[in-house]
Amino acid sequence: MTKSSQDESSRSSGLTFRDFQKLPEPQQHLINWIRRQNQASLLDVAIHLCQDEETALKFLEPLVKKGFLEETIEEDERYYRVTYPPKRGQSLFKKLADKKKASKESQEESQTDTID
Repeated sequence: MTKSSQDESSRSSGLTFRDFQKLPEPQQHLINWIRRQNQASLLDVAIHLCQDEETALKFLEPLVKKGFLEETIEEDERYYRVTYPPKRGQSLFKKLADKKKASKESQEESQTDTID
């Protein structure tokens, strides 16, 4: 079972490039490393930081709270991945695609109605 540690109210809009640039260099390096891994376990992060898991967790917690990292728990193992903001225009593109699909379906319905 997969469980996310963030609830809907605590989520930010994700890590923007501006946010990334404002982070201290050690956090920037860690985020880049996790991004390249796609996902990293707490143990992997601890090994990467040459720290114990408790210290690594303290290093990760502020990034999770800010919404820059997403923490998931699978079978008692914590995993982290970088959270990105939604791309601009994506919702507009989806609206246009949905409108085109609806228009096409209505045309198909009208053609079958005239045939019957």
